[in-house]
Amino acid sequence: MKKHTTALVIVLLFAVSAIIYSVQITVFHDQRDTLFYFLQDWAFLPVQIAVVTIVVGKIIGAREKRERLSKTKMLASSFFCDLGTNLLHEILNCVDNVDTIAPALCIRSDWKPCDFVAAVRTLHASSLHVHCTAEDFTRMRSLLLEKRLSMLVIASNPVLLEHEDFTDMLWSIFHLTDELTARTEFEPLPAGEAEHLNTDVKRVLLAILANWMWHMEHIQAEYPYLFALAVRQNPLGAHMPREACALHTH
Repeated sequence: MKKHTTALVIVLLFAVSAIIYSVQITVFHDQRDTLFYFLQDWAFLPVQIAVVTIVVGKIIGAREKRERLSKTKMLASSFFCDLGTNLLHEILNCVDNVDTIAPALCIRSDWKPCDFVAAVRTLHASSLHVHCTAEDFTRMRSLLLEKRLSMLVIASNPVLLEHEDFTDMLWSIFHLTDELTARTEFEPLPAGEAEHLNTDVKRVLLAILANWMWHMEHIQAEYPYLFALAVRQNPLGAHMPREACALHTH
């Protein structure tokens, strides 16, 4: 039905154009000028199409990208409420030297975008030591299996293509889930396997923290009251004295 309607509209527009040109020739009795201006209009038509296509295409593309990014931010919020924050707490308990990065990630309400960027750079430059016990691995496995369905729902959303870092984080979590579920027990665990699992856990930790900073920057701009609450509940704040965090962020 839509195709027939479009074709009918096109035919009507050509018919109206032909009628207008016919009236012009009839009234002014000058076919030469009519043909001249007709060809002149056609000469500029490719330029008009090019300009309209590029400008309008860019405007529409930019708007669609903003909408997709907005939906990705909604997914990030859902992730941290459902799994991310709890998993972050579990992994941070396995980090021996979390105090080396905690000061840099103590977010304040007056942070600017450059502060979040600097925090992520500090995070990636850090050397964290992750040592999980059998009980730690067991708790992580239970948590990941409990939230696996919701994770699959988030990962299946096509808008994630706009945010590679978030997608990479999800893949690292899925990989860790597969590694943990492939083992029936974690004690005794060969040294090589333990090191491999700790490396996977560390990869997940860095990815979650980086995306958490991106998420905090977003809610700071869009939801200031939620941001203020999230700052007070900073999962890294429990790993260092509150006054030290305050001193660092001044």
